[in-house]
Amino acid sequence: MLQVTSDAANVLAEARTAQELPEEYGVRVFAQADESGQAALALAFAEEPVEGDQVTEQDGTEIYVAPELAEPLAESTLDVTDGPNGPELTLVPKGEEEQ
Repeated sequence: MLQVTSDAANVLAEARTAQELPEEYGVRVFAQADESGQAALALAFAEEPVEGDQVTEQDGTEIYVAPELAEPLAESTLDVTDGPNGPELTLVPKGEEEQ
């Protein structure tokens, strides 16, 4: 199952609050076509999971992973890195976590 660090859960909770969404909304991770038609990872706040989603919780934030991504992301962690414009969510494959 996709892991989510406390830092990432806090960033997501802050974003949810900034958008004035209820605390009950979770974050859905799903595949979406980008401008070139390639599949890209997408995140969106959702009131509830879609049927078949895997559900996990970290620090009060529910994460809904689309069924087609559950296995590919099972060994990954959603974390936060410092970007030029502030914190950025980053997907870290297993084995590449900071030591």
